[in-house]
Amino acid sequence: MALTQTATIHSHPPENDDDLICGDPKQQGEKENLSSSTTENTALLEVAPPARCLSGESRAEKAWAHWNKLGRPKLIVAPMVDNSELPFRMLCRKYGAEAAYTPMLHSRFFTENEKYRNQEFTTCKEDRPLFVQFCANDPDILLEAARRVEPYCDYVDINLGCPQRIARRGNYGAFLMDNLPLVKSLVEKLALNLNVPVSCKIRVFPNLQDTLNYARMLEEAGCSLLAVHGRTRDEKDGKKFRADWNAIKAVKDAVRIPVLANGNIRHMDDVWNCLAETGADGVLSAESLLENPALFAGFRTAEWVVGNEENSRDGNVDQADLLVEYLKLCEKYPVPWRMIRAHVHKMLGEWFRIQPHVRDDLNAQSRLTFEFLCSLIDRLRELGVRIPLYQKDTCVERISADGL
Repeated sequence: MALTQTATIHSHPPENDDDLICGDPKQQGEKENLSSSTTENTALLEVAPPARCLSGESRAEKAWAHWNKLGRPKLIVAPMVDNSELPFRMLCRKYGAEAAYTPMLHSRFFTENEKYRNQEFTTCKEDRPLFVQFCANDPDILLEAARRVEPYCDYVDINLGCPQRIARRGNYGAFLMDNLPLVKSLVEKLALNLNVPVSCKIRVFPNLQDTLNYARMLEEAGCSLLAVHGRTRDEKDGKKFRADWNAIKAVKDAVRIPVLANGNIRHMDDVWNCLAETGADGVLSAESLLENPALFAGFRTAEWVVGNEENSRDGNVDQADLLVEYLKLCEKYPVPWRMIRAHVHKMLGEWFRIQPHVRDDLNAQSRLTFEFLCSLIDRLRELGVRIPLYQKDTCVERISADGL
């Protein structure tokens, strides 16, 4: 089968130009259709079902054996709807990310809609370790979706942390915290039937003991790795509410499986501090990576060197450079233009504040092209805009898989 599974659009036309897939349609047609290939692999996988009756200690040992086999990655791209797609994951991997999550995928749409599957989930052999994340509220539908992706990932992840209004309406994400028996059934269904481990991404309860009980319940149900966002369901604004690293540490101390920390990771000093304070086995970064995909390579944006300029230097790379690299990856791994448009705004947001008319020209463009976006970057350069990414004077900060 092809090493890259990329969208081949079928039947229904896109609703608008940003739903179109970038790149040459002929090139896309040469790539293998994911859904047909996964069906064959799923049939093979069903011949040898996973072990079902392990003790808690044995499950923990198995969870750690898998994590060790992956190299114990510490620097991880968090799941972001429409933002942690394949080209962006590959850019972050080039700049230090050691593992990554896909965007959250809707399990029912994924099982029912071939176009959705092909367009929203793409990967390649270099895209590992990989977590494929689903939202769900039906165990059987979740299992059907998970079986389609398990040949291509290292964990199937259940989104139990999305706090947005759409998750409330759809009864998934953090709103399943109100229905713990359902959560348990989702985890058990995957743990008993998949050949890859199940992971969960959660938010904390306002009451710490409730959080610890929740984490232990997930472990007992078969969760092999737990990512903990140290904010509650109501604390949606990451700039307004600091993540509670103490709660993450308490979870780490309460369970026997690997734990990842999510929240307040804006540069590598935060990575070091979070790992030290929580004892977590890795960290996830989301919004900060969107602005600075080179974060895990030790680069930081200008706001994080204010007051420390004497210990920082121009890293000889900026967000426009990173955007050019991202666009080249999009040519190699086509994705919908809406994803590309969002990344342009995130990476060049500060640049557009200096030259807002360039942003206005981007917003006025109903159909994007690579030529237009490259010319937009050239215009900003010609207008004298450059905001460098900085590094500490010592050396590029890096955390190895061997530990702190």
